[in-house]
Amino acid sequence: MLFPLAGELPDTPIVSRFLAKIALEAMALRLVEFPEGVAYLCDEAQLDVLRDHARRGYVSPWPIHIRTIYHQDGKTFGPEGNAEQIVHEFDFLVTDQSEWFFVLAIFGVEFAINLGGPEISGYRRWLEQTGGLSPLYTDRHGGLAAMPK
Repeated sequence: MLFPLAGELPDTPIVSRFLAKIALEAMALRLVEFPEGVAYLCDEAQLDVLRDHARRGYVSPWPIHIRTIYHQDGKTFGPEGNAEQIVHEFDFLVTDQSEWFFVLAIFGVEFAINLGGPEISGYRRWLEQTGGLSPLYTDRHGGLAAMPK
């Protein structure tokens, strides 16, 4: 997938399908050491709609949330104190409404998709409740101090 060098990403189902595919792969990565977890991921009926969207785009539109959370050249400091560029990072967010979101940042652009269905309002609500803090930089991840400069 090619991202434009400037401006907004195209408002097409391709971007949400791309994000759905990455979300499923990220779940598999987290479960790779647990064969029963991978089997669950493959067989879980609740994920059928997400899988169908990723594979065939059956549900369209599937809204996603996109925003810039730091400059594309943002740096953080590694264990030895060296400045390092963050190319990508991801995590899962479970809201107090039991909604599951996959959140991915690529060169400072944050993407979020609801794993349960084509609805993004729960993510916007979570952002409002947390003052716009990225789920990638909550207390679980070291808080705002961990945010790239």
